[in-house]
Amino acid sequence: MPAALAGPLAKARSLLQTISIGQKIVIGLLVAGLVLGGFVFYRWITAPTLSPLFSNLASADASAIVEELNTEGVAYTLADGGQTIMVAQDKVSSLRLTMSGLGLPADNESGYALLDEQGITTSEFQQQVSYQRALEGELANTLTSLDGVTAAVVHIALPKDEVFATDEGKPTASVLLDLAPGTTLSGEQIQAVTHLVSSSIEKMDPADVTVADQTGAVLSAAGEGATAGTGDAQAQAEQEYEARLAANAQQILDRIAGPNNAVVTVRADLNFDKVDTTAESYDYTAGTPALSESTTTEGYTGSNGATGGVLGAETPTTGGTGDSTYDKSSTTSNNAVGKTVTTTEGAVGTVDRLTVSVAMDSATAGGVDQVQLQNLVSNAVGLDTARGDAITVASMAFDQTAAEQAAADLKAAQAAEKSAQMWSLIKTGGIALGIALLVLVVWLRSRRNREEYEEFEDEETDFEPIQVESVRDPALDDRAHQLAVAQREKVRGEISEMVSDRPDEVATMLRGWFADAK
Repeated sequence: MPAALAGPLAKARSLLQTISIGQKIVIGLLVAGLVLGGFVFYRWITAPTLSPLFSNLASADASAIVEELNTEGVAYTLADGGQTIMVAQDKVSSLRLTMSGLGLPADNESGYALLDEQGITTSEFQQQVSYQRALEGELANTLTSLDGVTAAVVHIALPKDEVFATDEGKPTASVLLDLAPGTTLSGEQIQAVTHLVSSSIEKMDPADVTVADQTGAVLSAAGEGATAGTGDAQAQAEQEYEARLAANAQQILDRIAGPNNAVVTVRADLNFDKVDTTAESYDYTAGTPALSESTTTEGYTGSNGATGGVLGAETPTTGGTGDSTYDKSSTTSNNAVGKTVTTTEGAVGTVDRLTVSVAMDSATAGGVDQVQLQNLVSNAVGLDTARGDAITVASMAFDQTAAEQAAADLKAAQAAEKSAQMWSLIKTGGIALGIALLVLVVWLRSRRNREEYEEFEDEETDFEPIQVESVRDPALDDRAHQLAVAQREKVRGEISEMVSDRPDEVATMLRGWFADAK
């Protein structure tokens, strides 16, 4: 062995001999942890950065692309339930070119990209079909971008152009949505789907769009349009209004009867009909000059003779003479009249009727004046009897089973928490005791080793004084003794530091020692 390595190896060997078994175990665990951490860090540093190769893939396209990657031996990772394929960032461009050459993904050629394939020999029918397919593809891609929608299929029925406007048909559409597991579309989202489709097609009404999911459930039927979404919004508005009135009334009941001794329920019928009213009124102020005025006068003066007889061939007879005068005058005036046009838009969500039900526990209702209570609740919710609102107050025995069970569960939870705290204290005390035992064992071993070393030095001094004096220098022996004592003090300090910094590991080591001792 080279002399350069002999010295360090001897020092390492002597150091290992002075270390106890527990310290060797701890050192071994630390070395193993460092090696494992270094290995993980190296893997993390050398791991390639992943980037998406393709996203929002259909299952058929994803399967074909994965098969090609496996054939070429390219490492990949699937994400988003298999719809996204992740590969090394430096290979994305080359792999996309390779997959494009293989015609993958095949479903990318949809939407308005279909119109790029038309030539000059394309017939009018083919152009119409291609346009319809492109429109359906664009709508499907748009709907797929909604949260919870994994795929969408849109079918559009466009009417033929007719010569006469009265014969024009209305376009319709049907939408099939493939929803992610556990996803349910709300009324507003269904309304958004119908409006997205109808707004993209000329002369289409939202009521002509049918929406269904992959289970066959109809989310919006033809003829309803946005009824589902509007119904949900109206129901939510009613619930919020009822909850606000009930909270006002419940606050008064809790103050009068005490918490959990009275309950109130409010039912509100809201009118969501929008009514626009236009009224015209005219007024005239006396003494206002006329805008225009015209006068017409007629007059007649002359003699008048009466002719009489019987019709026939006989000669008529004439009799009677006299003078007559006729005068007629009329005036037309166009007066200035004020005109007022009033347009009133009815508020949406007005209250048609309120019904309030108040139930009180008979155990506490005896000292409460129900008439006063009814008046207070009526004022709190804004009850209007002229509108047909009604309120009912009744006292009856409440079922306290749930409250008693809740109290029992709370008591059991508190007892369990106290028990857990006690066991935690016991565990902490056990760990502290184990640490103390470890310190005591280390101290006793160190003391015993020191006593054995001192006894060994005394024996050498007693039995071989001549040899020691002739071979060793007393100064060297004293220095070696000091080094040994300093080494033991260093080990003792390291053990104390380990006990303070890592009590859990020391406790585990102690339990292992105790198990070996048994």
